[in-house]
Amino acid sequence: MSEASDDGDGETSNATRDDTPDNVADAAVDRWPLYRLVAESGRENALFVVVGILGSGLAQVLATADMFVIGIAFDAMFNGQPYDLPLLPTGVVPGDEPARMLAFTAALLVGLKVADVSLAITGQYCWNLLAQRIQHAVRVDAFDTVQRLGMGFFDGQQTGDVMSVLNNDVNRLEEFLTNGPQMTVYATVVTLSSFGYMALLNWRLALVAVALAPVVAVANWWFGRRHERRHDVVRAETGKLNAALETAISGVPVVKAYGGERHETDRVADRSRVHRGAIWRSHVTRSRHEPALRLLAGMAFLLTFVVGTQWVLDDRFWVLQGTLTAGELIPFLYYTQNLVGPMRVLARVTGFYKGAKAAAKRVVGIQQVEPPREAEGVELTDVDGAVRYDDVSFGYPGTDEEVISDVAIDAAPGETVGLVGATGAGKSTLTKLLLRFYDPDEGAVRLDGHDVRDVSLPSLRDSIGYVAQDPFLFTGTVRENIVYGASEVDPQVTSGRANGDEGPVSDDVSDADVVAAAKQAGAHGFISSMDAGYETEVGERGTKLSGGQRQRIALARVLLTDPPLLVLDEATSQVDNRTEVLIQRSLAEVTADRTTIVVAHRLSTVRDADQIVVLDDGEIEEVGTHDELVAREGAYADLWKVQVGEVGAD
Repeated sequence: MSEASDDGDGETSNATRDDTPDNVADAAVDRWPLYRLVAESGRENALFVVVGILGSGLAQVLATADMFVIGIAFDAMFNGQPYDLPLLPTGVVPGDEPARMLAFTAALLVGLKVADVSLAITGQYCWNLLAQRIQHAVRVDAFDTVQRLGMGFFDGQQTGDVMSVLNNDVNRLEEFLTNGPQMTVYATVVTLSSFGYMALLNWRLALVAVALAPVVAVANWWFGRRHERRHDVVRAETGKLNAALETAISGVPVVKAYGGERHETDRVADRSRVHRGAIWRSHVTRSRHEPALRLLAGMAFLLTFVVGTQWVLDDRFWVLQGTLTAGELIPFLYYTQNLVGPMRVLARVTGFYKGAKAAAKRVVGIQQVEPPREAEGVELTDVDGAVRYDDVSFGYPGTDEEVISDVAIDAAPGETVGLVGATGAGKSTLTKLLLRFYDPDEGAVRLDGHDVRDVSLPSLRDSIGYVAQDPFLFTGTVRENIVYGASEVDPQVTSGRANGDEGPVSDDVSDADVVAAAKQAGAHGFISSMDAGYETEVGERGTKLSGGQRQRIALARVLLTDPPLLVLDEATSQVDNRTEVLIQRSLAEVTADRTTIVVAHRLSTVRDADQIVVLDDGEIEEVGTHDELVAREGAYADLWKVQVGEVGAD
């Protein structure tokens, strides 16, 4: 998209909107983009969050309780200590016989494990479901936002980069949401429960075990900063790589025609090499992060082992006094060693989070690009079709050159206005201003007296039927492409028809309506000659059809919507002369009672127009009917003579 975009009559623009960022992540102003996405998309999923946290958290509390129980039981069976377990009523624990204590302990451990596994499964189910639901909501919301952005955004962004946001970045969010929360709960609960159990066993020794906690926190923060920088680069390079791939695949016909396979492979290889380097640097940071935290956890374990063992042997350690039994020390060492797991997970969660944050920046960046202003007060109804350009001037954002300069055109309801001129004269740009793909820099474009900037976009575009020079067809059948845009079209109904189901195409469009529109567009003949008729698959972007066939299907699509205003931008440029005559005859009936603006290089297309506007370098050079302009022997007459063969083209 960042490449020059065809303006329909040869005009190009490399411009971007002044307010459109070069990188979609640059538009994100939120300090916590990931939280924003989860909060906005997850409100209706609050129950899953609560159950997920409780399930995963309680599962880890129970999973780490076994060594605490074993330590208490060990001292009770071998050291004569009381068998006191928190939360268990007095009298539940059996008497002084070691055999009964052992049986009770085994039964209790089995019960804890059953509860642990059940809660873990419940938490896992909730987290997975939450991740899928949020991923779906974020992707749909981001796609909906992209569709509503102004054309300037698409001029300034590569298709592959936008696709990377909607696919790769959203998938990265799903990866984090599936694993990140439950891993965070695991690391947090295991750490807190381990310290809690240690405090219950011996709070003084617990203070020794947590002595290195500040060092761990600082180390994790430092690595987290490096993760974020690395992941920002990775996400950006992923978008650039996807853009390079998309450009190469989209341009396969040109690549093959010019033997550019080697060049494109080298170009993608260069982009992939940069992408590989960014990912490698991210992996290097991750490979250092986890071992560093494990080293600190190991140092905490060693410190606890030395202090605790010496304490058991001497009944004290330096200023630490009081009884410390072997039954307390063994669980203590287990819980200290148990902190290695949370440290490892903490490193992974930090990496997951920073990667998801980098992805969230790009998603939020797209969501926060300012869309075109949509007026809410003016809804067009019963459109007459009076079109007026009031001294309009326009230059594509990001360039200093004016494409349109002081253009004034007045089309009465029901008139046909032809726009002609040399390539790059500004013909298609005028139609794009009417459709409000862009807004003029000076002057105003009016429809029925309303400045189109003050009209709601849906009602404006519902009032205009637009056929581009190179029409776009969607993957699907001929029928589905014709009914696209018709009111109340149900995609499930149209897909059902593609599978052979009977019945109307939609609530408002019948088979007869589709055929009638195709006949008006001169498309019914070639459609009927196909083996599958209207159920023929057109291929991606209509690649299974010729250019002329695509134009006629696009024309049928517009005619089916029956708009009060038609804009035909070289709508018959790719059909032969005979087919053009047939289409023109049909269009004469269609355009008789509606305003029609026709952009044409082939002057026979606009010969019968009520007025013909001749443009040259963005300015109006002549206005009149065909006969008036030929008689004037000006620019239009010269073009006409060239096309009818009276003089040769320079």
